Amino acid sequence: MEQQHLSVAQNVTRAATAWAASPVGLLVRVEALVTASCALLATLVFLGSGRRTSRSAAFRFVVWLALMLSYPAVSYTIGLMQSGSFRNDMVVVWACFLLGCADGIAACSLDGADQQARTMISQATQVFYVMLLLISYLGSLQLQLKVLLSLLWLLNVAKLVLRLRGLLAAGRDRVLTADNWLISKYMAHEKVSSIWDFDPATMRGYRYVVTGDDKKNVQYQYGAAEYKVDDELVTVEKAWEQHDGSLLSDDDKLKDLCLSFSLFKLLRQRLNLNGKPFHEPKDIRTLVFVRRGLAGGDSCEDHDRMYRVIEVELGFLFDFYYARYPSPKQTLVPETATFMAAAALSLSTLFSPALLHHHHHHPPPPGGGAVDYTTTSVDIWLARLVISLFLVLELSQYLSLVLSDWHRVKMLCRYVRHRPWWQGHPILEKFLWLTCRATLTRSYWSNSVGQYSLLHSCLENQSSCLLTRVPLHRWVKDQLATTRAVTRRSLPVAVKRQIHRLLRSEWLSNVKYGDRTLQRNDMLQVFDWSTSRYKFGTMGSILIWHIATAICDDELSKLFAAAGGKARPRAAHNAVAADSREVATVLSNYCAYLLLQAPELVTDEVHDERLLMEAVQEAIQNYLRNIGCRRSKDAMFASLREFMPADEANFTGEAVLADGAQLGYQLLSAMADEAALWNLLAEMWVELLLAVAPSENVTGHVKKLATGGELITHLWALLTHGGIIKRREKPYYDSR
Repeated sequence: MEQQHLSVAQNVTRAATAWAASPVGLLVRVEALVTASCALLATLVFLGSGRRTSRSAAFRFVVWLALMLSYPAVSYTIGLMQSGSFRNDMVVVWACFLLGCADGIAACSLDGADQQARTMISQATQVFYVMLLLISYLGSLQLQLKVLLSLLWLLNVAKLVLRLRGLLAAGRDRVLTADNWLISKYMAHEKVSSIWDFDPATMRGYRYVVTGDDKKNVQYQYGAAEYKVDDELVTVEKAWEQHDGSLLSDDDKLKDLCLSFSLFKLLRQRLNLNGKPFHEPKDIRTLVFVRRGLAGGDSCEDHDRMYRVIEVELGFLFDFYYARYPSPKQTLVPETATFMAAAALSLSTLFSPALLHHHHHHPPPPGGGAVDYTTTSVDIWLARLVISLFLVLELSQYLSLVLSDWHRVKMLCRYVRHRPWWQGHPILEKFLWLTCRATLTRSYWSNSVGQYSLLHSCLENQSSCLLTRVPLHRWVKDQLATTRAVTRRSLPVAVKRQIHRLLRSEWLSNVKYGDRTLQRNDMLQVFDWSTSRYKFGTMGSILIWHIATAICDDELSKLFAAAGGKARPRAAHNAVAADSREVATVLSNYCAYLLLQAPELVTDEVHDERLLMEAVQEAIQNYLRNIGCRRSKDAMFASLREFMPADEANFTGEAVLADGAQLGYQLLSAMADEAALWNLLAEMWVELLLAVAPSENVTGHVKKLATGGELITHLWALLTHGGIIKRREKPYYDSR
C-alpha cells in the first residue's frame, strides 16, 4: 500500500515537472512573475513616499522588501522571456511596459549615489535584453505593435539617458560640494553678512537665498573667489517684499514655503562643510530670527507656523536624500515630454487593433519555423493590466513632480523675478495660484514621539515572564522586551506650546541642562547638584530627572485617587497644571526613549551612555528582586523612598537610582503647589531636550527622516538656524 502511494506521488511529481518544463508551463511561470513584478513596483511607487510619515516597522519592511526584490524580479522575468522555448506576441508587450514601470524605483538607502549607479546599470542590462527580445519577435508582430513597441523601447532608452544626465549634472555629491560652496560664499558676502537694519517679522535684512545661486555669480579677484549679488537672485527678503495685489501679498504659507527652502539650503551645508565656515553661529540675526521670526516673539501664541516651516524644510531634506525631484535650477520640459510620449504610446497600444481584436491562434513565423505559438486565457488581460499600470505609474510620478514643493518654489521664484509679466496675464497668474495651492503631500512626518518609562519597564508582567521561558538568545529577548516597553503617541499640542514658549523667550540663549529653569524658579541653590553639575554627566542628569518625574506622577496620582478621583488636592481645577503634567511626563518618557533607542542624537558618548543605562536598569531590577515586588508598581514606588545605594563612591546604577528617588521626594516636599511643581518639571524637560538637541551627528538625523522623523530633529534644525550648533559644556550660573 505504501509503495502504491509512493508510486502515485512520484508520478504526480514527474507530471508536474514535465508540465513546468513545457512551453505552457514556462508561459504560466512568466505570467506569474509579471504579475508579481507589477505588484512589487506598484507597492514601491505608491508606498515609498509614506516612509516620511510612517513609524511602522512592518510598513518599512514591506517597502524595503519591494525595493530589494523589484529589480531582481524584473530582470529574471525578462531573462526568462528571452530564453523561453515558446512564442507569444504578448510577451514583448509585457517586457516593454514592465521595463517602463521599473523606472519608478527610487533610492531608499543613504548611499544614494552608488545605489543609483547600480540601478542604472541594472536597467541598462534590462533595456538590452528587451531589445533582443523585441528583435526576435519583429517578424511575427503586427505592424502597429512593431512601431509602438519600438518607440516605447526608444522612450525607455531616452529616460535612462535623462536619468544618467541628471545624476552626473545634479547628483547629491555634486550638490553637497558645489552648491554648498556657492551658499557659503554667498553668506560670507559683505552685502549679506554686514546688515544691521533687520526685522525678523517682515524678514527685512534676511537675504537668505531661495534660488538664483549659480557659478556665474562667482568672480575671481587676486586669486580669491568672491560672490557677486545680482538682481536674478531671489532671496527671502525679496519674496517678503511682494505686496499690492501680488500672489504672495496675502498668502503667508507661500512665503513660508520659500523660507523653508532657503533654510533647507542653509541646513544642507552641515552635511558637507569640508572645512568651509558655517556662518550662522557668528551672525547676530540668527537667534533673533528664531525668537522673533519663527517663534513670533514674546506676545505670539501661534506655534503652528514655527513647526510648519521646519517640517517643510525637513521635507526638502528628505526629498534630497530619498526621492528624485529636479532642483529649481532644472526644467520639467524633459519630464513633461517623456510623460506625454509615454501616455500617448500606452493608450495607443492599449486601444490598438492588435489588442482589441486579439486571437489566441497565430500564423506560423516567417520561414516556416517549427516553434508553436503558446497561449493562455489570461495573456491578453495581463497585457492590458501591465499597460494600465504603466500609465498609472507614469501619471503618479509626473503629478508628484508637478505638485511637489520643489516645483512650487521654482514657479514662485519665477513669479518674483518676472512679476510684471505675470500680472499682464491674469489667467496664467490664476493658474499659478491654483498650482501652488495643489499638493499631494498631506504630512511631512509621523508627528509622534516615542515613550519609554525606565521604572515601569523593569516591572514584570505575564508576557515578560513568558518571554523568559522561551529558549531564545539573550539579544533577541532584550530586543523583544524593548519593543514591548516602547510605545508611541501623537505629539500633544501642549508640548508644542511649551517648546514654543521657551523658544520665543529671552532665555533661549541661556539654555543649560536645567540651570535656567531652576534659576527662574529660585531653586538653583537647592537642586543645582542635579543639573549641569551632576557627577554622572548630562545623561545621568536626564535619568535622575526621569526617575523623579515618575515618582512625582505616581505620588500625585495617589493623592488624586485618595480624593475620590473627583478633584486633585492642591490646584484642583487648574487646566494649566494638567497641560504641564502632560508636557513633563511625555517629554520625560521621550528623553528616556531617545537614550534607549537613539542615543546618537543626544550624546557623542554613545557607548558610555549605554553602559550607564544598562547599569541603572540592572540596579532597578536587582532592587525589585531583593524586596520581592517585581510585579507591583505601588510597592516599587513605596519602597523607593528608603532606597540607599550599597556604595555611593562607586560609579554604579544604584547611585543614579538613589539620586533620582531623592530628587523626586525632595521636589514633592519642597513644592506644595501641584501646579507649580508640574510647571517646574515641564520647563525642566523642555530645557533638557533643547540642551541636548544641538548635534554634529547630521547623518543620524537624516536617517531618522526615513523612519517617520523625530521631534528632536525638528529642534536640532531650529537651533541650527538660531546659531546654536553645539551643546553647551560649562554651567552659566554659580549658586555658591
